[in-house]
Amino acid sequence: MYYLYIFVHNNHSLIYSMEKIMILSSPEDIAKGLEIFLSKHQEQTVKPDFQTEKMTVSEASKFIDVSYITLCKWITAGKIPVHGKGRTRFVLKSELIENYKQLK
Repeated sequence: MYYLYIFVHNNHSLIYSMEKIMILSSPEDIAKGLEIFLSKHQEQTVKPDFQTEKMTVSEASKFIDVSYITLCKWITAGKIPVHGKGRTRFVLKSELIENYKQLK
């Protein structure tokens, strides 16, 4: 009997968890076990906590370590989604991380 350790990443919180899966002898059993594992984790959709996710544009620029001007250009170009209007604009941390990864 073998064990497989899989690291699971939650896109919304940057937290990794480790799952231990028992591996049985045949490749079919391994495939079946992985299918069960994936279906279990695909069903878990975490809604972002609005208050902890919300950042001002200035906070967001510091979070990803780019200048405020650069982030504003990306927002204007539609590369980073922004919510609100005028001086009350804000960015959701999960959206910022997801879209910033695509820019790199």
